[in-house]
Amino acid sequence: MKGGAGRAQVLDAAAAAFIQGPVSVIVASRNAELVADLVRGCGCRVSRDRRLVTVLVEPGRASTLLDDVTANGMIAVVFSQPSTHETIQLKGTDARVVRVTAADRAAARQHRRVWSKDLERIGFGAEFAAALHGGTGELAAIRFTPTAAFQQTPGPAAGQPLKA
Repeated sequence: MKGGAGRAQVLDAAAAAFIQGPVSVIVASRNAELVADLVRGCGCRVSRDRRLVTVLVEPGRASTLLDDVTANGMIAVVFSQPSTHETIQLKGTDARVVRVTAADRAAARQHRRVWSKDLERIGFGAEFAAALHGGTGELAAIRFTPTAAFQQTPGPAAGQPLKA
């Protein structure tokens, strides 16, 4: 996948696997006054052709964010693995709230399991992970086409476009 901005980007297999793995998911958008809103995500799914990403959030925690996405389609999502700090950021301009599917609910359950295990590796217990993550109740799904992708792992390459 080549980073940058403006046109649809296809995730490579490694990036798709990473963002569906044991990562912290932070979903952000902004309103018409350019005020940002963000919320912790409950996982994501990548389409088979790796052109679309669906991020999952709890509507009770994300009502303003969902309103912003509906109004303008703008989204930025950061995926960061707690135990390694490896981080990728995706951006899109066509985000939309879509119907939650059975596959989305399964992805949220799987995400919570693997993310909790990664946190346990660095000394945080299951109760902490559950309180921070959420995702056991109602879900909302936001689907978008990545138009920009960046390496955000701390270090000299942070902020560089993601390369295939």
